[in-house]
Amino acid sequence: MQKEKLINLFEGYDPAIRAIILEVLKVEQANISMERPRVKDEIDTIVSTVTANKLAKTADE
Repeated sequence: MQKEKLINLFEGYDPAIRAIILEVLKVEQANISMERPRVKDEIDTIVSTVTANKLAKTADE
């Protein structure tokens, strides 16, 4: 239930930004650790992928 509320907070965002947020939330939930955060590289990959897709779509328009 909390996850749905969190996702709904970003409903009006640009689809690319929303995709980044939702993917980062998945990574954080799967790898949550207060002792040693280790998701920086995965988050960078998510942002890079969504950005590349967004730029490709913009170029096609």
